[in-house]
Amino acid sequence: MEDKVILKLADAALKGDKNIGHMAVRQLASKVRTVNTSLYQKLTDRLQAFALRGIDANHKPLPVDSDTRQSLVRVEDPVVIDHEPIYSTDVGEAIEQILLERHHVEELMKEGLLPARSVIFQGAPGLGKTISARWLAKSLNLPLLTLDLATVMSSFLGKTGSNVRAVLEHAMSFPCVLLLDEFDAIAKRRDDDRELGELKRLVTVLLQAIDEWPSSSLLIAATNHGELLDPAIWRRFDIEISFPMPSLETIEKYLEEYWPEEASDGRAAKHFAGMSFSNIDRELRQAKRERVISSFNRRFNSDSFDEMQLPVDTELKSLSRDEKNKWIIKLFKEGESQRTIAGKVGFSRPTVKKVLEDNFLL
Repeated sequence: MEDKVILKLADAALKGDKNIGHMAVRQLASKVRTVNTSLYQKLTDRLQAFALRGIDANHKPLPVDSDTRQSLVRVEDPVVIDHEPIYSTDVGEAIEQILLERHHVEELMKEGLLPARSVIFQGAPGLGKTISARWLAKSLNLPLLTLDLATVMSSFLGKTGSNVRAVLEHAMSFPCVLLLDEFDAIAKRRDDDRELGELKRLVTVLLQAIDEWPSSSLLIAATNHGELLDPAIWRRFDIEISFPMPSLETIEKYLEEYWPEEASDGRAAKHFAGMSFSNIDRELRQAKRERVISSFNRRFNSDSFDEMQLPVDTELKSLSRDEKNKWIIKLFKEGESQRTIAGKVGFSRPTVKKVLEDNFLL
């Protein structure tokens, strides 16, 4: 047996580090595979049992705030996404590298390496940081746990640190992807005199957790304000990914994938230049709502409809249901009350109200 493997096993035992021990056992199994099949099988059985115990831990109760009893994490399992996120070339390559490392864990461990365990996303809001975390969880077939910042942050000294620690310990106990969104809220610079000592102590908790994070899980931190983070935080993450504002080419791809009806207009991408994905979505959804309402108004405000003459009550009550519905809309627009309309068309007042609601008039 090589000295390096023996030393790694010794380090794991002395430090109580599961990651080092797990990697050393895998390396040992690889080396004895052809010379000692019996030992190889026993080591393999232990590795499988270790993996199963990690999966069983997924059924542990979620951590909750001791005062409010509210859950400290939101769980998405399975993660459902219809479309792969649209990235710039650099971001796409970085995301693909994370997935490749996770899919080739055995090869990395044989060389004494681990896949990236922690990633930090930075960039302005609406550029795809959260959906990228969801996509990684989906691609790795792992549950996504998201720190619920509103519940975690407590007004009681010491509680916030305890809450964050509970979330981290829970996520480290089984394979998953943990997203620490709005990371700057809990990992601010320790030299910021405006912050309470409680938040400064949080940084120490986070530094320790990142260092001890298991290779079976992926830790993702996302921040809109990287300048607020403690400098020591940056050095702890294996990978740093910056999300830029989308280029015209990226916007075109985004429209083709998510808004194909808009992509047919070659001028659309230029119109959205300098905007984030979320702002593009918001503007397109608003435009679509306006088109729907405009279409409705044209349908019920045509000249021929406006010129319709109201028949006498007996004739109105004998009309078909569809014709009565049109008169309900016309009379309502002319200022008649629902009660009066109901009497004229021979419908109940709730039926009149339902017709108006169905046509966006209430």
